[in-house]
Amino acid sequence: MLRGVNLTIPAGAAVGLAGVNGAGKSTLVKLLCRFYDPQRGTITWGGTDLRELDVEELRKRIGVVFQEFMAYDLTAAENIGIGQVRDLGDRARIVAAAEIAKIADTLEALPDGYDTVLSRTHADEERTGVTLSGGQWQRVALARCLMRDDAELMILDEPTSGLDAEGEHRVHDTLRRHAEGRTRLLISHRMSALRGADLIVTLVGGQIAEQGSHDELMDADGEYARLFRLQADGYQDARVG
Repeated sequence: MLRGVNLTIPAGAAVGLAGVNGAGKSTLVKLLCRFYDPQRGTITWGGTDLRELDVEELRKRIGVVFQEFMAYDLTAAENIGIGQVRDLGDRARIVAAAEIAKIADTLEALPDGYDTVLSRTHADEERTGVTLSGGQWQRVALARCLMRDDAELMILDEPTSGLDAEGEHRVHDTLRRHAEGRTRLLISHRMSALRGADLIVTLVGGQIAEQGSHDELMDADGEYARLFRLQADGYQDARVG
């Protein structure tokens, strides 16, 4: 539950959202997507209350990768293309989105390439269905979001949690270049994924505990610095071991 949150997401900026489980990060995402409305207070977009905007039109302006993303019993191309239904038949756009999400090589290597059914349950006699790993599915979900290249706001809720450190770095580096100039809200438990954000906001118990750049928050020596150092020490211990 969020309480007394006062936050501005600047247009064109990359904003990172940090905090432990239950801090309120996913609740904020659901409010922005209007899955439900705030019980108190308001959320405005360009000065207009979200409740005054048509829900369908609002969601057309947003591209989202949810932490609990969907894996559909469809072909690889369809799993990506449904991110922008009007372009479902545009193979070039689908491939371009897959390349940005670093999943294109994997999909091209499938038995029927992008026409491979990503399900063993719904495979037919003519096509062999396959299943992907959790990290591969996550990249497909990211590519699905990237089909909305006209989205004004990109919300990435733990978009690389299923990837190793090297894969995470490659994806985030590509995303920074691809989405430059667009408003981005990035949510991650990995502090390294948030480090390059223009603004980092730390939630504690549904409230904003601090906000600023990485350097400012490290100097403040608050919750963000604690979490960052905790993870950094863990990586160092893993390397030494």
